[in-house]
Amino acid sequence: MMRIRPASLLAAALLFIGLHAPEANAMSPLPFFQRVERVGLLCAVDTAGGVSAADLGEGALCDRAAAVLSGLTASRPAVMALAPNDARIADPATLLLLVHATLRAEDGRWMLALAATLQRAGSDATPPFFVTPPQALHIAGSLDEASLDAALGRLLDPLARALRANP
Repeated sequence: MMRIRPASLLAAALLFIGLHAPEANAMSPLPFFQRVERVGLLCAVDTAGGVSAADLGEGALCDRAAAVLSGLTASRPAVMALAPNDARIADPATLLLLVHATLRAEDGRWMLALAATLQRAGSDATPPFFVTPPQALHIAGSLDEASLDAALGRLLDPLARALRANP
């Protein structure tokens, strides 16, 4: 009959933790993302000379971004576009997502660059760096919604993963 010694169990547990440390660290809760009840979006669209080949306004961008992020997070937490003076912006339970689109002409075609910044009122934790990598997309003619959704998905997927990993 073989007996398992406590020291053997401890060694096996440490080996298991050591082999799976990268997975555990990748899913470690960050205080900045804890207790988020809603994600509120504010959007800005900057176009060259006021000309918009894409017909993309701030409201339309926020609606598209909210729909994409809501799909990526399975609607938890709630995702919504906010107005600039909305009281929920200052609520500590709100994670504020600022989405900025810049539209410029380049070599006779339009380029749409997307970037996002995270803010949280009343949180002692600072937002982590480089959560949402900027995205760019060339527009030939009119804006293709599927291409915009794909670019927003690439922009927001790391944020969605962080929200899903944190309580």
